[in-house]
Amino acid sequence: MHDEVTKSQLLAVIETMNDKFQQVLECFSVHSKEIYELKTELKEDIALVDAKVMGLSKRMDAVEKHLSAEITEVRDELRAHRETVELHAVPKKRVLKKVA
Repeated sequence: MHDEVTKSQLLAVIETMNDKFQQVLECFSVHSKEIYELKTELKEDIALVDAKVMGLSKRMDAVEKHLSAEITEVRDELRAHRETVELHAVPKKRVLKKVA
């Protein structure tokens, strides 16, 4: 057997390596396209979630404003009721005289 590599054997090895490199490049291309599509989908999904969060935030602000108004109204009604009910009226303090 010969230990020398012939030109045709070397070309065959190079051609095989070239085919393998082409396959790897095709895989990279496919994966790159898939990653780009996924990135686009995720951006759209994130934009939708952001819009929903903003909508919910506005609704929460409206509910908070409404509840604050309701609480103020109930507090005022309770204060007025307590002022009219003798039992809850704040008794006036008597001034105590000093005994010498």
